[in-house]
Amino acid sequence: MSKRISINAMTGALGALVLLGLMVSAVPSGAVPQIMTEYGDQMAWRGADINAMGGTGVALYRGGLSNVYNPAMLTSGPDNGRFDISLSLDQEHEDRFQPLFDAFNSWVADAAIASNREHYWQTGFAIAGAPLGETTPIRVGLSLVDRYPFQYSFAEELRNPSPYPAGSGEPARDQIIELREREVTGTLRTLSLGVGADVDDEISIGMAVHYAFGVRKETNSVRDYVTDGNSYNDMTEFDMDGVNFSLGVRGKISERVELGLSWESQLYTTGDYSNTHFDGATDMSVDTDWGGYIRYPNIYRAGLTFMPQTDPKTIFTIEAELMAWSELADSSNPGYDNPMNLQDTFDVRIGLEHRFYNNMPLRFGFRRFDSYMDRETGTSVFSAGSAFAVGRGEVAVSVELGKVTSILPHQFPYPDDYFGDSYETDPEARVEDTRFRIGVGYTQNF
Repeated sequence: MSKRISINAMTGALGALVLLGLMVSAVPSGAVPQIMTEYGDQMAWRGADINAMGGTGVALYRGGLSNVYNPAMLTSGPDNGRFDISLSLDQEHEDRFQPLFDAFNSWVADAAIASNREHYWQTGFAIAGAPLGETTPIRVGLSLVDRYPFQYSFAEELRNPSPYPAGSGEPARDQIIELREREVTGTLRTLSLGVGADVDDEISIGMAVHYAFGVRKETNSVRDYVTDGNSYNDMTEFDMDGVNFSLGVRGKISERVELGLSWESQLYTTGDYSNTHFDGATDMSVDTDWGGYIRYPNIYRAGLTFMPQTDPKTIFTIEAELMAWSELADSSNPGYDNPMNLQDTFDVRIGLEHRFYNNMPLRFGFRRFDSYMDRETGTSVFSAGSAFAVGRGEVAVSVELGKVTSILPHQFPYPDDYFGDSYETDPEARVEDTRFRIGVGYTQNF
């Protein structure tokens, strides 16, 4: 008995230290495509076992991370408890293209005008258990996740298209005219506390409270080597926090089929904006501060899990998520009637797990979701993973590959007064984002 108490105490202490470390650390968030930088990532990291199965969890037990998906699923886990911690590495590839025409105004090819490669880390933590005793029908979960990451980096060099080489007395070919950079940092993290309870043998209910906090910082800078007055640096920071809650229900249709439903209320974040703008024409910097808010939309989730009568065990789960982004309100764009024309998004997730006779799992997943910024843009994500036993727990690994193509305005306008019409461009570019993510997590039942 003393040995068991010692192990549980060590696990609890380790969990507390990890939680504290994650809360005070400033680890960069996961890489985000440009189209998701305004209000956050639509495929944020949760855990290696979760992401390997397409990010599913509405009708499947995910330990303390069930807070995020469906708190009623907290009751479907082991009688004692579960500890989860995970880490991921995001690799974001962005390539931007413009149509290239010949002298007869005929399209020739799409020419690459900018290419960026970035890498970022992301983390997740959760713990679930029965603080009132294993014989009670109540389970509690605590989690900390990066809910809406904003991290994005873009840089390009505007070079002289002159045909003249250096030393000819004319503007030198390939000379740097402007260095232009845009960087968005920060994430909106969510610390969640959830409670699930069995109503009877077939139905469970749950509720979770989420405290969101974080800072979004955006910096846009142009260094003009031809006309100093065109140079500038603009930095805007929004320090925000807010609270919302989730309600969920779990139903056992049969021994092999479970249904999960959940609703997450609007997250109303408020905070302080600060802006610093340096103008190269005046060589002066101006600071401005003001209050603001962002009201995130309602989220509706439904999932179905099927566990066929196979040996070894197999789990198949499918779920859908509707986010009413048209409800979003932003003090930077006044009005509650969707002045930014944001689109409601539909997210379909499919996950499969098969365990072999040695209890080693093989996981696959697929996701397809819409973009809240553009009706015509969608993202597909393919994932896979496995796990192996380590000590008293299990180490899970996952890989994900996502692809999104969109038509977006240029990050910075191209000058039309340099070297004649050399910079005549379309107002928008075709942007191809390829996202590759690997993750590792540790899970222990205690």
